[in-house]
Amino acid sequence: MKLQIVSQKQLSIMKRKRTDKSKYKHQSTGDYCTCAAYVAEIMCMKNAEHKNQGSLPYKFWSTKPWDWTFKRQLFAAQKLLKDFSEKALVRTIHSDEFKGIFSLNNKRVIPILKKYEQIVKQEEEKLQELEVKEQAVVRNKTYGKASKLSKLRNLESGEKN
Repeated sequence: MKLQIVSQKQLSIMKRKRTDKSKYKHQSTGDYCTCAAYVAEIMCMKNAEHKNQGSLPYKFWSTKPWDWTFKRQLFAAQKLLKDFSEKALVRTIHSDEFKGIFSLNNKRVIPILKKYEQIVKQEEEKLQELEVKEQAVVRNKTYGKASKLSKLRNLESGEKN
């Protein structure tokens, strides 16, 4: 087995890249992660704050007291994502109604999540209702008097004053 020395520059290249599935960032490492991992990390951070344990260490999910807690929250988040959208879940965990909840397995999570799912759907419907004009005409704004050159340009193009 060959041992390879990795420089800091190579280490930064090895970080996870942004994809459609991993578009959220871990708060402890800065790497991109899935929505379930992002939500699980936030729940662990809320739990640590509640227990007055301070901030979590770098890659805390691989250290002993937090590894199982992170996995439980990750599994719960994946289960919730089967029924609800990512936007609704992320919005829910950042909401004021979610302040006293420190686990995704809490029975109060689903009613709050349903409420935010409806809000997200209403916002998406409003965005779909907006009409976009194919060839929108933008009127040029003029300040002061028209110069002789601009008058000649208008005559050439056939525009009226």
